[in-house]
Amino acid sequence: MYLGSFRVLDLTRSLAGPFATMILGDLGAEVIKVEPPGGDETRLWAPFIDSESVYFLSINRNKVSIVIDLRTPEGRDILYRLARVSDVLIENFRSGVTEKLGIDYKTIRGINDHIVYCSIRGFGSGSPYEHKPAYDLIVQAMSGIMTSTGEDGRPPVRVAFALFDMIAGLIAANSILAALLERQKSGRGSYIEVSLYESAVFAMSYIAMIYLLKGVKPKRYGHAHPSIVPYQAFQCSDNKWIAVAVTNDRFWNNLCKALNLNNICLDHRFKSNPDRVRNREELIKILEEIFSKKPRDYWLKLLDEYDVPAGPVYEVDEVFEDPHIKSSGIVGVVEHSKLGQIKQLLYPALINNERPKPQRAPPVLGEHTVKIMRELGYTEQQIQELIKKGVISAASY
Repeated sequence: MYLGSFRVLDLTRSLAGPFATMILGDLGAEVIKVEPPGGDETRLWAPFIDSESVYFLSINRNKVSIVIDLRTPEGRDILYRLARVSDVLIENFRSGVTEKLGIDYKTIRGINDHIVYCSIRGFGSGSPYEHKPAYDLIVQAMSGIMTSTGEDGRPPVRVAFALFDMIAGLIAANSILAALLERQKSGRGSYIEVSLYESAVFAMSYIAMIYLLKGVKPKRYGHAHPSIVPYQAFQCSDNKWIAVAVTNDRFWNNLCKALNLNNICLDHRFKSNPDRVRNREELIKILEEIFSKKPRDYWLKLLDEYDVPAGPVYEVDEVFEDPHIKSSGIVGVVEHSKLGQIKQLLYPALINNERPKPQRAPPVLGEHTVKIMRELGYTEQQIQELIKKGVISAASY
């Protein structure tokens, strides 16, 4: 595998960190998930399959699980032994916690000076909010996305999934890969800090830039676009919706031909995209009336014939009936030690025409504790004593 020679020590929980380490695991890295007694908090997040959290199962494949109480000297010693033989350590504790536990970058670097150490923080070192907890809801609220999504005059809208956790996880994974490449040249390790809040503002992209460069707050257009018209969803006669993306005048002319709207196409109010943006309300009313007269599949077929970018607005169940998704291989299965075969959303890229296949199912809590302890040189008696003291725990005990 592509990262098969690298070992990642994963001290993260919730979403951003586990998502980052799952990506590294998908690419072949050996990922050791270090969990506290009781486990990653997402193990307790509903819904469940036979007491296993679906949320946890979605972001923790290709990892082994060891349970260590890092508040104990013996627990820290186990972690130090792991750090000596690891290439990457990634954590997302609140500011100051790693220092209290004795697992901060300075300490770990003293044990392994070529390690790549990545911290995911809510706001980052030196921030006025440095000690503030930052779950995705808080960051969505503070990023501006909740007041730029949805319709004007309506309450703030949260993106349905933890978007900025995922983006911060991607940035963390990319940064780790870059640091590993640099280490191959210099032999030196690196310290990386990823801010969830900064990742969110960065990801706001042109929405934020409209304000920075124009000095105006973008309006809320629901499913429409501030800079392109028509670029939104329309309701059809069967109460299903179609998304239409007319990003240039060629597509606009094609849409006019498809809908038999030559007079509209030549109207000075709608000839160019800037014209259509200025007169969006008049144009959208016309298009809404037209699309309301036929069912979604009729419009999809017609617009495809006229080369107009369009797609169905799916319910989640429809997504997995889509011909592309069904044939792509992005939905796979993995053998879970407790649940048997479970479905997984696989890595969304092909490398040398192949999609990386999961090597491990998401682990049950402490599933690999004993195996890892043996590999670190602990005797069976020592392992039993540490289990009795509560320093470690194992699924098989």
